[in-house]
Amino acid sequence: MNIRIITGIAVMTGMIAGHSFAGVTNPNISAIGQVFATYTDDTASAAPKKVALTLGEVELQLDAALNPYLNGLFVLSFDGTSVDIEEAYATLVKGLPLNLALKAGKFRLDFGKLNQTHTHAYPFLRTPRVLDPKAARLLPGEESFDDVAVQASTLWPVTDNWSVALSADALSGEAFHPDARDVMPAWLCHLSSAFIIDPASFDVGLSATRGLGDVPRHLYTAVYGADAKAKIAASALLTLTVAGEYLYRLSETSDSLGTVARGGRYGFYAYVNALYRTQFNAGLLAEQYQDPLRSGTTDRALKPFAGFSVLEESTLVRLSYEYFIGGANARNNTVEVQLLFSMGPHKAHQF
Repeated sequence: MNIRIITGIAVMTGMIAGHSFAGVTNPNISAIGQVFATYTDDTASAAPKKVALTLGEVELQLDAALNPYLNGLFVLSFDGTSVDIEEAYATLVKGLPLNLALKAGKFRLDFGKLNQTHTHAYPFLRTPRVLDPKAARLLPGEESFDDVAVQASTLWPVTDNWSVALSADALSGEAFHPDARDVMPAWLCHLSSAFIIDPASFDVGLSATRGLGDVPRHLYTAVYGADAKAKIAASALLTLTVAGEYLYRLSETSDSLGTVARGGRYGFYAYVNALYRTQFNAGLLAEQYQDPLRSGTTDRALKPFAGFSVLEESTLVRLSYEYFIGGANARNNTVEVQLLFSMGPHKAHQF
């Protein structure tokens, strides 16, 4: 009898210890990789009119429930030459009044609908040019709009099929001036409203952010955005998603005499995506923005895309074609094939 009691206590102790510490010492580990085959006639590219094989960004994600109130997440990205901490943050998900949640660390910020989503979760292959800090240059940042920040957010259920979410972020401001060492805080606010009108669900939102774009001259940059998304259950097997986003960037500049002037640029994108049996998808992305390097000119792009999930969500094959019209009337065509593969609980899922 004593042996049975001792054995039972030992088993229960092991179970409790395992339950208490598994979330901390054994996080969920996922790895996502991608291979691209690209053909383009853009003479400014690295390999015009040739098929180029490249290894895209590789991500390693670790996430765990640190305790019943706090979750932690790390995302490391590898581009072949360097390792970058893409995200590293903790989220307090419950325990605060007014349904508040807190997030602190480095993360992709809640500006619009797509910025906070990693590229592999898009229905298309690449980040839209409008959201790319290296292309349209409307959003702050270098790869995406991310920063070290503290965020407070809340969700208000208005009715059974309508809710309103609000988030406010205090940023380090580095995304606005990545080349400056000064810490000059910035801010971001996002308001969204989600509602259901059967058989569709809708989500509309407003975003605003402001920070110092030029630290030595103390000049500010602000970006305002409006976004909308609708998911329509056309049948038991077919879902249609229609989404779009408009951005307006207002920047301060000064001349040699110190006279400050304000100028704005806009950009928008819209896409439609059809998802069939969660395995096949096809759609079209269109975008337009004012060229950041050529005043008074506009860039446009049209991109049809398609994807296929091989057996299950750990492997995706996707194809896209882009017709790009530059502000100087430069036109080029790009065809890309992507193999996206993953292991672990964080799948390369269809968007």
